[in-house]
Amino acid sequence: MKQASSWRSALRTTSRGSRSIQRIVDAAARMFGRDGFAGASMGEVARAAGVSKGLLHYHFDSKEQLLIEAVRTTFRQIHTRFSERFERGDRGLQTAEEALDALWGTVRDLSSWAPFMVETMSLATKAGPIRDDLFAFYAESEELLAQGIRDAFDGGPDPVLPPERLARLVRVGLHGLVVELSQARTDAERAEVEQAYRDLRDLFHRVSSSPPEVSP
Repeated sequence: MKQASSWRSALRTTSRGSRSIQRIVDAAARMFGRDGFAGASMGEVARAAGVSKGLLHYHFDSKEQLLIEAVRTTFRQIHTRFSERFERGDRGLQTAEEALDALWGTVRDLSSWAPFMVETMSLATKAGPIRDDLFAFYAESEELLAQGIRDAFDGGPDPVLPPERLARLVRVGLHGLVVELSQARTDAERAEVEQAYRDLRDLFHRVSSSPPEVSP
């Protein structure tokens, strides 16, 4: 087994290596979206990224790890976009809900990946590099969510739940929706998943709102 998984190898590469990793991840995201996870081979991803297959396998042991990294990169991009909005002064529950909508939109757009994400999640029950990568992604995505929540409510009323617990609620909810998407086959079933997201959003709104002040 390699001594470094995708996320660890990214930390120790040179800037040139980091650019190669980004090209690989970008190419994989395009191909997964176009051909589906099963339809995109590692060799095809390497060719699309303009790197050798050996370099691809140096950074990523498997397509599952590449899938995790592609989703991680997408979440980072959303976090960066909303961090820039926070820096410009956008704050409050509405902005936080728009960020949540952006996350859900990304998950929905990646619905063709959903069955393979669920399969990858199931591999987390066994020790190994995929489990390490998946748990690292969970930890990072939760911290990004928590930081986004802190930024959104900075200078205003605090949410009812601490940002860390609210971030866990959102992450677990989105993961559940990924499972539901992987099983949806008809328009009616997909509509039910959409309704489940709206319910999650409503729950987020409720637990993010400060309780009303009670007069003595």
